[in-house]
Amino acid sequence: MVDPDDFEEEEDRLRFREARDGDHYMIPFQCDTCQFVNIRKRSPHDQEEDRLMLMCIRRAILDSFWSRERSTVSKNLVELKLYAEISATLGNPSPFPSRGPFPVRDADGMEVACNMLIRSLRPGRNAATVQFETIRKGRSMMSNYIHASAGGVGQVALSLGDRTGSVDSSSPTNSFWFRRFLSGCHRRMGDVWIPDRALTIDEVLHAQIVLEDDWQSQQNNVEALLPIALTGALLMASVGAGLRGEELPQIDLGGLRKHWYEGTAHPRTEHVPLVLKGRFKQTVGEKLYFQPLAVRSRSGLEYRLWIHRTIVIYNHFGVTKGPIFRTVSARTQKVKRATIGDLDLLLHDVLKRVQVRYPHILPKSVNVEEEISARRSPRRTFTTQAQNAGLPKEVIEANNRWRKHMRSRGGLPSMDMIERYSDAKASVEYLVRPSAAL
Repeated sequence: MVDPDDFEEEEDRLRFREARDGDHYMIPFQCDTCQFVNIRKRSPHDQEEDRLMLMCIRRAILDSFWSRERSTVSKNLVELKLYAEISATLGNPSPFPSRGPFPVRDADGMEVACNMLIRSLRPGRNAATVQFETIRKGRSMMSNYIHASAGGVGQVALSLGDRTGSVDSSSPTNSFWFRRFLSGCHRRMGDVWIPDRALTIDEVLHAQIVLEDDWQSQQNNVEALLPIALTGALLMASVGAGLRGEELPQIDLGGLRKHWYEGTAHPRTEHVPLVLKGRFKQTVGEKLYFQPLAVRSRSGLEYRLWIHRTIVIYNHFGVTKGPIFRTVSARTQKVKRATIGDLDLLLHDVLKRVQVRYPHILPKSVNVEEEISARRSPRRTFTTQAQNAGLPKEVIEANNRWRKHMRSRGGLPSMDMIERYSDAKASVEYLVRPSAAL
C-alpha cells in the first residue's frame, strides 16, 4: 500500500535553463549572434568581452521566455497550431503576419538587460548577491537619461499608472520585450525580504525603565539629559502614533509647544498634541498634520512625560522651533532633520542595554542592529499591539487618517495649523484610543 504522506516534490530542473517549443511565438526572438550584431554592429570575436556579452544575451533571452510558465507557452502553441489548421481548411495556408526581419539595432534594450545581469552578480547586503529591486534601478536610470535627451520621445506608449494622460517614450527599456525580460528575471532571482522585527510591548517598557534610570542618574548633567529624553520621545512617538522612520523627523517642536497647553488641559481628554510638519510624499508644498496621543498607555508607556522632558531640555538650550529630531551637517554646520540612521543609533543603544540587563525580555540571540530599525519596527509594534488590544480596524485607520490624505489623488489642500488642530480636536477622544490601548 502506498503511504499517502510519502511524496516527492516535483522539481523542474531545467527551469530558467532552456527554451520551450513555442516560446518564440509569445515574445520577439532573435538569436544570440543577431542580438550581438544589433548592439556592437559587428560579429562576435573570440575574446573575453564578446564571450561574456553572448552569455548575458543568452541569459536575457531565457529570462524573457520564462516570464511565462511552461503550461502557458504550451497552450498558446496548441491554439496556434489549431488556428493554422483551420485556416488551411479555409484555403489560407499562411494566416499569420510576417515575423521579420527585425531592424539591425538594439530596439528592445538588450544592452541594458546585459548590464543589469552583470550587476546582479555583485555582493548583496542580505544575501550573497544584490536583489532584483537593486538591479532594476538601471532601467529607471536609462529611461530618465533617454527622456532627457533630444529625440527621447516618440516611439513607445508609456502608461502613467493611476494618473491621467500618457507620454510617448523612445526608451527601449519600455519595450514589450524588456518588460517580459524584467518579469522573467524577477521570477528567477526571487526576493530575499528581511522585514524589521516588531518590538514587544515588554521590550519597550523595559527600555523605558533603562531610560528612567539614566534620567535620574544624570540630573546634574543637562547635556547628557538631551539624548536620553530624545530616545524616550522617539520610542513614545513612534510606537504610540505608529509612525514610520521617515515620518519621525517631521515631528515639529514649534507645533508641539504652540498647542501643548490646549492638549494637556483638554476638558475631557488630556492628550499630547503631536504635530508633523514638512514635505510629504505625494503632496504638494509643505503640510501640517496633527496626531493626538494619550497621556499614558494602558501598559504604562509615558507619552506625555518623555515628550515634555524633551521640550523642557530644548527650552534650556534656547531651542523652541524646528524638528525635534535633528542633527548638525558636517559640511555646512547647520541644523537639519535627523535621518533614519541617526534615529537607529538612539534606538539600538537603549535596546542593546535592555538586552544586557533583561535577557529574558530581549534575548541575546536577537541581532539588534540587523533586525530592528526605526524605519518599520515601532510601526509594526503599534499595529500588533493595537490588534492585540482588540481595537477595530476603523479605529486603527483613524489613527492613520492623515496618511490617507497624503495618498488621496490630488493631495490635501494646504491648511493653517490652527485650523487643522481645531479640526482634529473635535474627534480627539476617538483618535487617542489606539495609543491609550497599547
